[in-house]
Amino acid sequence: MNTHKADIFDKGLALLKNAYHKADRVSMSMTENKARYTICWIIVIVSVFGAILFLNILTPLISDDFAYLFIYGEQVRAQTLSDIVQSQVNHYYMWGGRSVVHFIAQVLLLLPAFVADLLNTLIYMGYIFLIYLHIKGRGKHSLSLFILINLAVWFFQPVIGDTIFWITGAANYLWGTFFILLFLLPYRMYKGKAVPPVTNLLASAGMLILGVLAGWTNENTAGAMILIAILFIFYYHSQKWKFPVWALVGLAGGIAGFLIMILAPGNFERAGEAGPMTLFLLGYRLFNSTFTYFYYCGPLILVCLAMIILYRHNHRSAVEQKMVFSYTLIYYIAAIAGVYAMILSPTFPRRALFGVVTFMITGAGILWYNINYSLSFAKQLRLSVLFIGLLGFGFTFYLATKQIDEYRKIVTEREVVIRQAKNEGRPACEFTRYDGSIYIHGEDPFSAVLMSRYYGIKIEFK
Repeated sequence: MNTHKADIFDKGLALLKNAYHKADRVSMSMTENKARYTICWIIVIVSVFGAILFLNILTPLISDDFAYLFIYGEQVRAQTLSDIVQSQVNHYYMWGGRSVVHFIAQVLLLLPAFVADLLNTLIYMGYIFLIYLHIKGRGKHSLSLFILINLAVWFFQPVIGDTIFWITGAANYLWGTFFILLFLLPYRMYKGKAVPPVTNLLASAGMLILGVLAGWTNENTAGAMILIAILFIFYYHSQKWKFPVWALVGLAGGIAGFLIMILAPGNFERAGEAGPMTLFLLGYRLFNSTFTYFYYCGPLILVCLAMIILYRHNHRSAVEQKMVFSYTLIYYIAAIAGVYAMILSPTFPRRALFGVVTFMITGAGILWYNINYSLSFAKQLRLSVLFIGLLGFGFTFYLATKQIDEYRKIVTEREVVIRQAKNEGRPACEFTRYDGSIYIHGEDPFSAVLMSRYYGIKIEFK
């Protein structure tokens, strides 16, 4: 009996090894043939774009979307860009300083739904490509890396529905992080080479503008962005590279944008409502930030630690090892800083981890990309992760589609009830509040008030 089990195990192991060898040969043949490799890239990009666009189209308006359809603080619909500018002036003085991303949210809500979904999907693709470039730097292209970044974002972002498919959430987190990664890319790509004065001047002007925009997006992620820029400048110093003028000007722009955001009068209005910062409150927020980080990012933290161990034992070059660890450490430190920046906030919603997770994926990705894949173990590990990840994505994509479509049907049914109630002259409609899931943002308690204004009838939640 034991001999029979051993034979089955040996046959299974041999079959698995054979499958790995075949998959490796196919992968090598595609990589070596430029035409095939290009076709594979196109297929993957179109597939990712189509999947994200589909879920964007499927996701209806929800929660804060109904607020940003109107001029903030007024009862008038935003219908022009000047209305949106006025809305953001009101928002800055009454609520908070995220003017750049909330301006984007209101523009998206003003556009036809399909155009907004298309733009949101394009920014998602840009976000993924920016992570990809931050990871590989000036190294060779890797299709498997691009696929794994998409899988990492899909599985490790705590509430992908809040930050990528929900319009207001996407503007705040996806779009904001896109600008931050774009701003940081020159810091990652810089290798100490001098540039002509005219190029330096133009680069400095561009980095100043981009720095202000990126710094004016999101409190904890923009704060982490400034830290990354500073850490890169320290790295240049350690390598005895000349400080590029654009890097210092960009940092100044990032700090300026950040200060414009956090010094908004609306922030102080809300801070006054929260009460004074006591030692007990500080301790509680420190504990809450730590708990939130480990609870929602636990698996990714383990992956980040595993990547350090894996790279140490499977690196390509001892000369590159210090550089790779330095780059990784910059993103890891920024991620942790992004977590504890939330001590200054009275709440720590899961979506605030978007930038944190992005930096963790980038740091771990740098190690993964620089592993020595000439080793059979590394090749087999890469194939295994890709296979399991794609299989898991297939199941969870179906789940995401199902959950988002369920809410879409709820919205359609509600609108029928609302039209009927208005025709019959009823004063109000009562609905069960939708709690949401990983793939779609839930309705907040105040959503009923926002929906009442939008639909022109009092909405109440059970």
